Amino acid sequence: MKVLLFFLFAFASMLLASPDDDWNVIVAMDAGPAVKPANVAEARKFGKAHFVKHQALIEEFIKSHPSDSRIFDARLRLAGILAATGKMEKKQTLVDDAMRMLQALEKDNSIPLDKRADAGFRRVSLYMQCLDSRENESRRDIVTAARNFQSRYPNDRRTPRLLVEVATVCDNAPDLKRELLDAALAASPDDSLKRRIADDLKRLDLIGKPLPFLLKTIQGRSIEVSKQSGRIVFLIFWATDSAPSLLWMQNFQLALANLPVDRFSIITVSLDKDPTLSMECLKEMGMSQWATSCDGLGWDGPFARHCGINSLPTVILLDQTGVVRAINVRGSYESWIRKLLMQPAS
Repeated sequence: MKVLLFFLFAFASMLLASPDDDWNVIVAMDAGPAVKPANVAEARKFGKAHFVKHQALIEEFIKSHPSDSRIFDARLRLAGILAATGKMEKKQTLVDDAMRMLQALEKDNSIPLDKRADAGFRRVSLYMQCLDSRENESRRDIVTAARNFQSRYPNDRRTPRLLVEVATVCDNAPDLKRELLDAALAASPDDSLKRRIADDLKRLDLIGKPLPFLLKTIQGRSIEVSKQSGRIVFLIFWATDSAPSLLWMQNFQLALANLPVDRFSIITVSLDKDPTLSMECLKEMGMSQWATSCDGLGWDGPFARHCGINSLPTVILLDQTGVVRAINVRGSYESWIRKLLMQPAS
């Protein structure tokens, strides 16, 4: 009952308010729910209620002020709310509605070009966020959307970074990844982005070559990366302050129960400055038996630089001959294992 009264009061207030007042209320919603949740269930509940309220306010603004100069921004926000709700509720129809709304805005010639570019950028970003298990189909759609954006808005400053982000889903299509990175490099005036691209290209150059490095492990022995007695090698770059790394490693550890662990080796490279932290973390997660190198130089270590590491986790895969076959198999390691084990021994 209280929620119903709140919405009635909010809408009654909007009928009396000016467009500026109404817009300020919508913008204030960007701060998120006012009440801090006590647990995950509450966070989900509060988040859903916040999206419902935010959507209702935007829809009322669009209805009440159709000629307002901010109507495009309102529709852009509405698409974002629909997409976020769809992802949270696992309702693909809402995500599809958001895609269609963004596409309609992008095709509306009455809207200034820079505004249409905003809609196009949001649409490609949403493709990226909704990447699903249909790897090849999804990758094709994302790349097509990014190239269309580049073609329509060749002078948009976001294009090079967009191409680099799209290239992250092309690790299993190295030629396509290189094409996107080369295009981004040619168009980017940003030195920091150029350095990132240089690292990405450096990783691509590893494919088809051995990694002739001798690593000293924190367990007290030395290990040659490319000489693992005919075994597949998982080379995992991580750090204790990288939550995505720790989560991936824990999930990988669970997956080992269903994998032929006698056919591959696990080597991890910690980018921590303190090897002690790495070992403590591995012990806590039950992974202290994984051969781990930590030179204490972090991102600037010679092996990390040779491999062009610029994000964590990065999981490089070497085949039974010690040659790099893939530069990031975080989500595809099972299919790679099957593929390599089916190949005849050389």
